[in-house]
Amino acid sequence: MEKRYNNSKLLKICIILYFVIYFIIGLCVYKDYGITVDEEKQRERSLVSYKYINEVLWNREMPELEEIPEMSEQNHGYYGTAMQMPTVFIEDMHDFAMSTRDIYLMRHLYNFIVCFAGYICFYFALRKIFDGNRLYAFAGILMISLYPRFFGYQFTDVKNLIFAALNMAVVLVLVYLVEKESWLKVILFGVVAAFATNQRVMAIIYPVFLFGYWGIRDLTGLLKYKTIGRHKLLFFGKYPLAVISYFLCWVMISPFAWVHPIISFRKTFQAFSHFQAWNSYMAFMGKLITSTELPWYYLPVWMGITIPVIYIVLFFIGHIALAISLKNKGKEWWEKGVLGKDKWLVCCIGLFWGIISAIIVLHCKIYESWYHVFFAFVPFTVVAIYGLRFCAGQMNKKVAGVLFLAYTLMVAGWNVYNHPYQQVYFNEIGRPFAHLFERDSQYADSSKLLEWILDHTEGEVRISGYTLSSLLLPEDKKERVIKDYEAGEYHIEVFFNVIGNDPVHKGYEEVYTIWVDGYKIGAVYQKTE
Repeated sequence: MEKRYNNSKLLKICIILYFVIYFIIGLCVYKDYGITVDEEKQRERSLVSYKYINEVLWNREMPELEEIPEMSEQNHGYYGTAMQMPTVFIEDMHDFAMSTRDIYLMRHLYNFIVCFAGYICFYFALRKIFDGNRLYAFAGILMISLYPRFFGYQFTDVKNLIFAALNMAVVLVLVYLVEKESWLKVILFGVVAAFATNQRVMAIIYPVFLFGYWGIRDLTGLLKYKTIGRHKLLFFGKYPLAVISYFLCWVMISPFAWVHPIISFRKTFQAFSHFQAWNSYMAFMGKLITSTELPWYYLPVWMGITIPVIYIVLFFIGHIALAISLKNKGKEWWEKGVLGKDKWLVCCIGLFWGIISAIIVLHCKIYESWYHVFFAFVPFTVVAIYGLRFCAGQMNKKVAGVLFLAYTLMVAGWNVYNHPYQQVYFNEIGRPFAHLFERDSQYADSSKLLEWILDHTEGEVRISGYTLSSLLLPEDKKERVIKDYEAGEYHIEVFFNVIGNDPVHKGYEEVYTIWVDGYKIGAVYQKTE
């Protein structure tokens, strides 16, 4: 008993130490990541919302925002920016006079802090799901926080990684609410789910799931046991309370919905369920295709070549674990399985495949790998940990644990060795074919390419290719960059829409290259003619 207590106490210390070290590492490396293609536009959208909020609530004079578009222009209103408001408030505290370098580094740090908070939420959700077992919860955190593409994008992706973090927070509240209902938890769920929906409208799946589970469970109880439990008011009142708290909070944090909330919600859902704003070419399996030409297997292929192989194996073992568990329950598979002990495994399998199926069937527009669907990695991880627990039950637990830890350390080692290019990770299956796919589709490595050019030249330099990364430069270096897309002395290539490792730029020669696992992710070309 004493040994078990000591081991539990030691594990608790290790988990706390991991989170502390992870956070410190984030604080040390967040400046290493370049600016990505969406960051400037996302900042503008947050300023649009902030300007509108000021006009409606405070009517302060903000001459610094005069050039910012109005909410009614284009489609600014459809983009939720609630999670970006703290960064705009910080800019406001500095009279919107911060340098672009300080602005985007601040946003990178904020992005990381939000993701880190999501990991903490996910840890406690996993502990609840796995009956208080810290070991499996910790395994889940290792899996998701060290996943290379998550690690790289968590500093720069203000849309998809923050949405994934919000999904972790929603799962935490959802788990605690389903296990033991209370008025406060119902309201809290509505609030957290509203923030997730503001970030990406597809988070509506969580209220839908909750209502579906409640309806099936409550109806089963009524029909079979003729009971509604001890708290009759909560039994019936939780439904309207969840809807009201969810919708009211969404409206409050969505300025574009203040005038016509119901219409705005419907239009937002329609806008993003059939997103048409981007239809350029991208590399996939050695071909250039547009987002309207996606084969049905586009998403499965991308996930299959970029998620660590052992995690994929554990994920499918999780399905086997569910089938065996339900079979062992015999005639009580529904009550004691689907609605009982296995409900979270059923939920996460259903949620994951529901997301994938909906994207395939509805022909939802995704592009440039699968980062738009990173939130699906949350239920994926839960199922994989169920698979790990099943393996531990079928073999020596220490052997299973050591094998899992060894593989996770290999993934962590890959992160260290390839820093700061974790966002281009391909697994052991995908690496030999990575040159046939999009690589750094968010242009994060362009900052390193631009820095190389400035370090090897003097005075002003004319550059073609992607130069948005100049926003991260100090003012003295930024002034040296002259954008010249037709006759630049240097060309920055991020291998976007490029098949293979040898792009041809007539009149230029390759002078600097960034390689990862045998495939190029960026290069500098110097003019020769």
